[in-house]
Amino acid sequence: MKKESDKGIQVISRAASILREVVANPDGMSLGQLATATGLARSTVQRIVDALEMEFLVQAGTGGVRPGWGLRRLGDLAGPSIACELRPQLFRLFEATGETVDLSTLGGAEVLFLDRFLSEHNVRVVPDAGAHYPAYAMATGKALLAGLDNEQIWAMYGQGTLERLTPMTLSTVDKLIAQLDVIRAGGFAYDIEEHALGSCAIGLPIGIFGTTQLAVSVVIPTERYEEQKDTIENALRLSANNFAQRIDK
Repeated sequence: MKKESDKGIQVISRAASILREVVANPDGMSLGQLATATGLARSTVQRIVDALEMEFLVQAGTGGVRPGWGLRRLGDLAGPSIACELRPQLFRLFEATGETVDLSTLGGAEVLFLDRFLSEHNVRVVPDAGAHYPAYAMATGKALLAGLDNEQIWAMYGQGTLERLTPMTLSTVDKLIAQLDVIRAGGFAYDIEEHALGSCAIGLPIGIFGTTQLAVSVVIPTERYEEQKDTIENALRLSANNFAQRIDK
């Protein structure tokens, strides 16, 4: 009979094997692919992935299981990365707003979080492990999609209709492109309860590092949105300039 400590070591070993595969395949792996690669039962992989996602070490979605922002933060300790390079600028945005801030890129048609600071308010927006992060329903996602041309947008969402996560979510590609045109012209990207009720966000694209598009957003409870909107937009505009200068170095 295995001791509890032996069982714990086995779980850690299995989790490590899954993380190694995820890191080696950052574009995403299905649960079945992870099971095949690790030799573990699919049900075991599902349980471990769920636990890792709760700690933000992986991010699971329609594009498969990918490295999560928590894992990327741990990785930054070992050496430089773009998330590490931009962390001081992200923290300054956090200080200026006091709200949750995200640095993101695209992972297929979903938002892939690279780094974030969480608000310390009693009422705050906290990322939901296991949630679906379609780019069209999020401020940071729209800021990233604005860097693509309309042909790419239609190729990504070719059916012309979009899955609605809330009653406020954009319903068609035409409406999405209309918002992207505003962002391309220098406007802000908005998520007004489109991704989740009770949550709003404002975002901006900040540039391209190599081939990686980057965007930043400030996420805020709906109850503080109108009061804080101007302050957040001013902080975002200043922050976006600082990010762009750092990326161009």
